[in-house]
Amino acid sequence: MLNGFLRRLRPSLENDGGGGTGGNGQEPQNAPAGDQRAQAPGVDYGKIQKMLEGTLSAKEDTALKAYFKEQGLSQEEMSQAIAAYKEEKAKNTPDVAAIQQEAERARQEALNARMEKEALLLGAELGVDLKTMPYVIKMADLKAAAEDGNINGEKLKEALGKVLEDVPQLKAAPSKEEQSGGFRFGAPGGSSAGKATDDQLKAAFGL
Repeated sequence: MLNGFLRRLRPSLENDGGGGTGGNGQEPQNAPAGDQRAQAPGVDYGKIQKMLEGTLSAKEDTALKAYFKEQGLSQEEMSQAIAAYKEEKAKNTPDVAAIQQEAERARQEALNARMEKEALLLGAELGVDLKTMPYVIKMADLKAAAEDGNINGEKLKEALGKVLEDVPQLKAAPSKEEQSGGFRFGAPGGSSAGKATDDQLKAAFGL
């Protein structure tokens, strides 16, 4: 009797798959999700700029042709008028690069003038006659003394001092009481010897 019950129960268990997960007893597999992230296309800004310029130029030509056609110009006259218009437009368009160069040149000239003024004020401290200082300044390498449009006083003094180390004769001549002979640069009292020395300096520097 028990064997008959088991025989009747077996087909039911086989149909259930033993686990209730489907005919083969396996969980369904999900398909792998594709990469949903779309890659951003590369942007060529140079190409875009050229396209915009070309479009604007074409629109400008179209507008000019329409205008000159209304004025009753022939095709040849129209071409000449458009060329003349563009030439005049180019003349009136400011040259940004030239403006920037001019501004930089003016800034540098102003900086050099300020630096020369400060250098002249250092003459007495360095023991150099005021008349001689322009020559010292001309010989000095003052590039390091300028920092972002400002003047570094210490570096300016160092640059002038370097010239005096190389050419100590540029320092003011000692007085008669202090002078003990040897090379003498200039002469006290504005004598003819002093004038001759100034003339020699001017000739040497092309002044």
